[in-house]
Amino acid sequence: MPIASLDRLLQHASDNKYAVGAFVSMNIEIIQAAIAAAERKNSPVVIRIHPDSRQITSFETLTSVAKQLAANASVPVGLSLDHGNTLADTVDAIRAGCTSVMLDAGEEPLEDNIRLVKQVVEVAKPLGILVEAAIGHMEHGAVQTDDDLASVEEAVRLVRESGATILAPAIGNVHGSAHGETKAKSNLAIDRIRELREATGVPICMHGGSGTPRDQMRAATKAGVALVILFSDIITAYNRELKRVLDENSIGIAIIDALVPAQHAAQGVIEEKMDDLGSAGQAGTFNEWLRASAG
Repeated sequence: MPIASLDRLLQHASDNKYAVGAFVSMNIEIIQAAIAAAERKNSPVVIRIHPDSRQITSFETLTSVAKQLAANASVPVGLSLDHGNTLADTVDAIRAGCTSVMLDAGEEPLEDNIRLVKQVVEVAKPLGILVEAAIGHMEHGAVQTDDDLASVEEAVRLVRESGATILAPAIGNVHGSAHGETKAKSNLAIDRIRELREATGVPICMHGGSGTPRDQMRAATKAGVALVILFSDIITAYNRELKRVLDENSIGIAIIDALVPAQHAAQGVIEEKMDDLGSAGQAGTFNEWLRASAG
């Protein structure tokens, strides 16, 4: 299948009260693991590209792999940019084929956040690209206080004045341990999620999905979360298996002998996440809905 529009994926997820998993992929193995897991679970999936990946490769390299795998897949595969810091990040991602991009200015004053996101919307909207904006305070690894949670009033302003089409709010979620932090347990503010979804009218994207108990995840999807960003649990499984194989073998081991089990370990965790999100089994209904809406 061709790369699926995030607009259609999130509409279907919202209508059917599940969330699509967006798996942060900084290498080919995680992309392969995510799409293989989606095939196994008959689930929609989003490959989430992070700007940090450009330290070793280009957006185009990673998205080319995703596009090729998607073309041979029976499930819908989306492409999205995670935590773009600048307009240039988002433009590069759009050129590489992402159908949604994030401009992360959530820690900036609201007026600056609106201005920065609006710049991206002006570029992306004519191309049919969704733009994700962040709001509220999400320190890596830390538990959020009530003061950290996204304000409904400010979220409405952000969406209305910037034109953002996806909202990534602080909702009791916890950003992961990508920088070495010990990740606290999430405590999702389900009522706040519902208020934000109803007041803004746009899909809610939950960051820091790793470690979220299934009951909280299901409650969040029913309240309005349609996209969940996942990294820590997947990369931990990948790294643990990679380290195990490397530690048990000589320094001259063929790296493929370590990458294969690491990829399989990541795939197993991703499959579990698709069950948590309620997206398992939804690829077929999405494809039928897409054909019906096109006809």
